[in-house]
Amino acid sequence: MMMWINKVKKYIASLEKWDMGLLIVCLGFYLFFPFYDGPVWCADSPSYATMNITREPLYPTFLLIFRILFGEEGYLMPVVIVQSLLAAYATWKLAVTVKKYKEGSRLLAFLSVCFQFGVTFLCRFVAIRGSSYIDSIMTEGLGLSLYVLFIVQLYKYIMEEKKRNLAATACFALLLVNLRKQMLISLALMAAVFILYYLIKKRNMKKLLLLLGLTVCLFLAGKLTDRFYNYCVRGVWIEHSGNSMGMLCTLIYTSKEGDASLFEDETVRSLYEEIFAEANEQGLRKTYAPEGWVDLSTHYADSYDAIGYGIINPVVQGYIAEHFEYSEIDAVIQYDIYCNAMAKTLLSQDKGDLLQVFLANTWKGFVNSIARVNTYLNFYAVLAYAAYLLLYMYYYLGDRPKGRRKRWKSPDSTLTMAEIVIGGVIVNSVVVGAMIFTQPRYMIYNMGLFYTALSLLVYDLLLRKK
Repeated sequence: MMMWINKVKKYIASLEKWDMGLLIVCLGFYLFFPFYDGPVWCADSPSYATMNITREPLYPTFLLIFRILFGEEGYLMPVVIVQSLLAAYATWKLAVTVKKYKEGSRLLAFLSVCFQFGVTFLCRFVAIRGSSYIDSIMTEGLGLSLYVLFIVQLYKYIMEEKKRNLAATACFALLLVNLRKQMLISLALMAAVFILYYLIKKRNMKKLLLLLGLTVCLFLAGKLTDRFYNYCVRGVWIEHSGNSMGMLCTLIYTSKEGDASLFEDETVRSLYEEIFAEANEQGLRKTYAPEGWVDLSTHYADSYDAIGYGIINPVVQGYIAEHFEYSEIDAVIQYDIYCNAMAKTLLSQDKGDLLQVFLANTWKGFVNSIARVNTYLNFYAVLAYAAYLLLYMYYYLGDRPKGRRKRWKSPDSTLTMAEIVIGGVIVNSVVVGAMIFTQPRYMIYNMGLFYTALSLLVYDLLLRKK
């Protein structure tokens, strides 16, 4: 214990006064919100607090620990204080990392803090939800901070190739995967970054295979942790429920009149026909969507939960309750079997409408990753991405050919951050766009990071001109 205390003291002593001051600013900013708003109980909060079987293990376990420590009546405030402390640390860690790799630039460090603050400020005082995520009882309370720390450690690993940074990257990725299934994007991003650097740039196949093997192991470890959690909580070795329902909602939305002929199993077909008829009656199919990608993506978003929770769940769960005398766990397993069977069959449908929904939804995800979908900000997003890519290309192509090759193969502090961040935006937008509607809640993970990377590109452009 004393060894760790001494290490912490040594680390604190090594910090500059400016870094300590920045940490105090971060703590003050993020701790303001839980004391200003208190814990915010959201629509999804009960499913985490009750350890619902549809939820991944990390956040329900996190809440359970605080219930044990502080009791049922008093645990929520300590939860959001810890979430705020984690947010402050993640923001500060990003800032000092940027400062370290950009020749001690306090300006860039300060800007990275401002961008992270801006995301929280917009969520609390501009967005319709009227509260920040860090004082909400939902996975984003941890997820936004853990994702920033994951990006920081992945960035540091590519820059330095130190084992401790790779271990930290893997640790944060595993935590994210166990927090919410959307965070499988962390493994996809890891794989993409490793392929870029060790296949395309450095052509080190041995190292690439080892790193991809690590990524696969993290994926399997996430599944194992999920099963172990359910074994401890429910006494059954299963993963959380509901993985197929999300894709099924999209497939129902894009289904057509003749798709019932795709089904061979009579029971599954009858369930589908009942769900389809109800969705059709309520106008929850693409057929009823207005023209234009914005209106299509909005109609899809409005229809998604209505199909899933308003139609699929009552129909399938009602059928199981009526025809079987299952235990709660067996009923959940049978529910997943039916939903999975319907989703697999509907994947054979004509892909035209599905592709249209995917493209509209994915582009909405790109916009929501750095702004918010509306008439003016849609145009702004195009300009922002264009500026980002043009600055990236200028920074890379500005050297002579020999210098370009060296910069391409060796990690560069600006290019590496720019590549990892835009990779995160792309992976998140594409993956979420394929599975669920891309509302801001799912997309803001990269928002502050995007503007941090953009500021690095602008900073280096100005230095080069100077």
